[in-house]
Amino acid sequence: MDNRTVITAFLMVHCLPQRIHAVGHALAEIPGIAEVYTTTGDTDFIAVVRVADLDALADLVTNRIAPIDGISRTGTHLAMRSYSRKEQAAAFDLGVD
Repeated sequence: MDNRTVITAFLMVHCLPQRIHAVGHALAEIPGIAEVYTTTGDTDFIAVVRVADLDALADLVTNRIAPIDGISRTGTHLAMRSYSRKEQAAAFDLGVD
């Protein structure tokens, strides 16, 4: 993966209740998935995905994640901009308002 270009996406995963643990472990083992969280509400997992490009994201979701036994639905949300304390501090150091 080119370190200069990284696509970050958040994948909402819905699965069958009896497969929660198996799906969580399976997601965590997939290259390109940086983090996996169980959640409350209508989404069972949120997976943080970091891949080189949109083709890699499409391949990951359709060929690696969707076939996992127990997953009933996914939703992919692309990250557009990142905000962090570190970035805000750097902007103030540069005099950006």
